[in-house]
Amino acid sequence: MDHAEIKDLIPLKALSRLDGDEARAVDEHLAVGCDECERELASFAEALAAMAMVESGGDGPSDRIWSRLQARLDEDRPPRRLEDLPVRESSRGRGFAMLGSAAAAAVVAIGVSYALFNSRVSNVTSDTSNEVASLTAKVIEIQRSLDATGDQLAALQARVAQTTDLTLASLGPDARVVRLAGLPAAPSANGTVALSNSQGTAMLEVNGLPPTPDDKEYEVWWIGEKQGPLRAGLFQPSSNGATIVSLDLPPPGEVVLASAITLEPVGGVEKPTGAMYLKGDFPRR
Repeated sequence: MDHAEIKDLIPLKALSRLDGDEARAVDEHLAVGCDECERELASFAEALAAMAMVESGGDGPSDRIWSRLQARLDEDRPPRRLEDLPVRESSRGRGFAMLGSAAAAAVVAIGVSYALFNSRVSNVTSDTSNEVASLTAKVIEIQRSLDATGDQLAALQARVAQTTDLTLASLGPDARVVRLAGLPAAPSANGTVALSNSQGTAMLEVNGLPPTPDDKEYEVWWIGEKQGPLRAGLFQPSSNGATIVSLDLPPPGEVVLASAITLEPVGGVEKPTGAMYLKGDFPRR
């Protein structure tokens, strides 16, 4: 056989479908070192290996591969009547038919390999999406922690500012300070009110008041010499430590005799209606 005839038999060699003289001829040709035929044989072997890899998930992958290839071969070689066949079909003609079949098998292998590649890409994409979701959750958690820290810092800054105002009100040249004592409604409670018109500041610091019902809050009062009880402010007691509240200044010209705290409906009232919890009288000038 010449080189062209041997090359036509390479697909059959890859499929292990050669026997007798043809098998020996191909083996001898490859043994002498024909690079072209070696590359051709390696190409078909790789295509078949790709199909075997894709089919490896089930039982009997090799049988299915050979069955598919054999079915393809049968489709490409429709049965003919015995009298229509030559005494020996040329190896070249049969090789071309088998070459077409093997090429079709290679295309199938490439298609299946592409599907396998897509499946792997999908798995990688899914894993990446899960990682992104996990990182997003961590970022949200960190953001919440930062928000909480920011809230705590803002509360601390507000408390420092209130403490500063309380100090200024207590130390002003016209400062008036009164100690509030707990009454029967809250005997352990106590507080301090500082008032300074020159500083434009009035502050309350209170401890020991019980929590309020949902529909109630504490209201602070100035007890004026002329107008009697005057609204000074509303607040809810702090659950941690002292509560510091900025109060409204009394009306100009009003002489404040005392300060008191009562429990009133949310939003406050114009005149005291609830129980009195704390009270203190300003020193007479």
